[in-house]
Amino acid sequence: MSFSSLYLDAFAEVAQLKSFSKAALKLNITQSALSQRVLNLEAEIGSSVFIRDPSGLRLTELGTRLLRYCHSKSLLEAEFMESLKAADSKELSGIVRIGAFSTIGRSVILPTLSKFLKTNSRVGLELRSEELRDLPSLLSSGAVDLIFQSAPLEKQGIENHQVGIEKYVLIHSTSKTSRDDIYLDYDEADMITLDFLKVQKRKVPNIKRNFLSDIETLIEGVKQGVGRAVVPLHLIEGMSGIEVVKGYQPMHIPVYLTYYTQAFYTSLQKAVIDLIREQVPKHLS
Repeated sequence: MSFSSLYLDAFAEVAQLKSFSKAALKLNITQSALSQRVLNLEAEIGSSVFIRDPSGLRLTELGTRLLRYCHSKSLLEAEFMESLKAADSKELSGIVRIGAFSTIGRSVILPTLSKFLKTNSRVGLELRSEELRDLPSLLSSGAVDLIFQSAPLEKQGIENHQVGIEKYVLIHSTSKTSRDDIYLDYDEADMITLDFLKVQKRKVPNIKRNFLSDIETLIEGVKQGVGRAVVPLHLIEGMSGIEVVKGYQPMHIPVYLTYYTQAFYTSLQKAVIDLIREQVPKHLS
C-alpha cells in the first residue's frame, strides 16, 4: 500500500501550520479541496489523523507518526535530488535540526558542529534552545530531528544514547559585596538549586530565589554579586570574577542524545549522529 503524495503533502502542511485555511493558501488550493484530500487519506489509513476541538487542531498519535514519516520521506527525497545536481554526489546537504537545553547549546553543540558546518557548505543548522520539559514535544511533532535530554525518553521507537555528564557546582562572585543569601534560577519550576542542595545531605534551607531568563544572564548575575547559582562546571572554567564555593559535593546530571528510530537515515543524519556521539563527550569531560 502506498499513499498519494497529494494527500501526504496536504496532511503535512495542515499538521505543520495547524490550520486548514493557512495550508490551503500555501498549497494554492481551496480549503474544501484540501479537506477532501485529508479525508481521503484518513479513509485509506482507516483512522483520524487530526483532533478538532475548541482549543485548535491537534494530531492524533497516528497523525504524529505519519508526520514523522512525511518528514523522513521529504529528507530522503531532497537528499536524492541534491545528489543529482551536485558535482560530487557524496557531498552532504540539508538542514540539521536540533533541540537542546540552554547549558549545552553554546558551549557543547556549537563547538561540536562548527568545523563540520564549515567544511560542508551546503549543510544548514537550526538549533533551538528550550526548557527540558518542552523538548520531547518538539521531537514528537517533527519540529526537530534530534534532542538533548537529561534523562532517557522511555517511548517506543525512540533511541537514547548517553553522550556525557554535566557536573553541577555552586558558584558565587569573588566580590566582597556578593549576596550569598540569594540563589539564582530560571523560573519557579527550575529545581536545579533545590536538587543540588538535597545532594549535600544537609537540611534544605528556606532559600531566597531570584529568577533570570537564561544561563548567560544567570552567570552574569553571579559575577555582579546578585547571588549564588548552581551551574555546570564546563560553562565557567577559566572565567574570571566567579569561583566555586568550597565544601559542596558536585551533582552529576547525564546528557542524552534522543531521536526516533528510522528504517532509513539520510547521509547527513548518520554523519551528525556519529559526530555528536564522538565529540560531545570531549566537550563535557
